[in-house]
Amino acid sequence: MDVKKKSEELLQYGIESFLNNRFDKSKMFFSMVLSMEPENKIARFGVVCIDAIEDGLVEAKEMFSVFVFSDTRQQDAIMEVFEHYQNSINSPESDVDYLYDVLSLYNVKATTIGEDLYLSKIEPDKNKTVNTNMLLGRVYEKMGDYSKAIDHFAKAFKMKPFDEDLMKELIEMVRKTKKDEQKDT
Repeated sequence: MDVKKKSEELLQYGIESFLNNRFDKSKMFFSMVLSMEPENKIARFGVVCIDAIEDGLVEAKEMFSVFVFSDTRQQDAIMEVFEHYQNSINSPESDVDYLYDVLSLYNVKATTIGEDLYLSKIEPDKNKTVNTNMLLGRVYEKMGDYSKAIDHFAKAFKMKPFDEDLMKELIEMVRKTKKDEQKDT
């Protein structure tokens, strides 16, 4: 097996392990990919996200999911935002406005009253959950796990039942599953 193909296979295992919250296993796969391809952005960002998750930044899991399906320009932007976010958390002179913006992405409202900072939960953004399920559906589709892809597309469709594009993706997944089942028989 050539190096590129082996690297792609290990990367897929790393992504799948990451999405299943098996971060130690995922980090091992990503490290193996990086030993073959030191410039592999997905593996590198995966390791960075796992380190961030281990440090308590649970948002890194969702950031990685988005990163996987972004184009090169978007990946560079995500990496920059992520690094800025990590630095703002660790820096005593953090960019408070930026932190507030990031918190709002995760349905948390930050309010300053005098010297005190108060955090409160905002109602979840329904579109964020829809988009996350669509993204996970696409991840599992690329990995060839059509049943998990269908599960995620179906969850997204339940939240957004009049979205024609989402319905088409769900139908396409069902067709792919049936084709695979027919091949096996």
